Amino acid sequence: MARTSIYDRISEKRLAAEALARQQADQAALEPPASEHAQLPAAPGLALEPGHNALKIAGLNLLIPQGFNFRDIDTTLEVSGHPVTLSARRRPAPEGLNLQHALELYVSKLRQRHPDITLVRRAECQLVGHPAIALDYLYSFEQERRHGRAVCTLIAAVKGNEHQWFSLATVINPDHARLADWLIEFDAMLADINAH
Repeated sequence: MARTSIYDRISEKRLAAEALARQQADQAALEPPASEHAQLPAAPGLALEPGHNALKIAGLNLLIPQGFNFRDIDTTLEVSGHPVTLSARRRPAPEGLNLQHALELYVSKLRQRHPDITLVRRAECQLVGHPAIALDYLYSFEQERRHGRAVCTLIAAVKGNEHQWFSLATVINPDHARLADWLIEFDAMLADINAH
């Protein structure tokens, strides 16, 4: 009896595990967890001020003039010589929109850009003190795998501002060992967000 090489067996196991994870994630995405139906306790979340924006780049503060409202920020960071994308999105949201439906719309847009996307994990969390959902997903880009994590929330209208959809996301190549800790650092970075 001829045995395949250890690399072929490892690859077969990885492909089978990915197929199973893809199937389970797609099924879980269609059925939100029972805990999602329960309301999360109200938290004193930070309010968005769309017209108050600044960036700190390489230790330099870049203040955006008042009245320029932030919508999208896309940047590429470098970690140990490997690119990591980081993005932030803000949009006015209709008052009746709930987090579950907003996330479905977000996933629909991801599928338009990446038809082969596989949802891996979905978890309730908090972002800037508001109930949020963290979503992990996989897709292919130029023959390489990509792992994305997006944390999305809805922020109630405050100080005359509209109801807001807010998301922060990152994408990495999960095959680079030097990026192994980035998702942990990304979560810690989000936990440390503060106002002004």
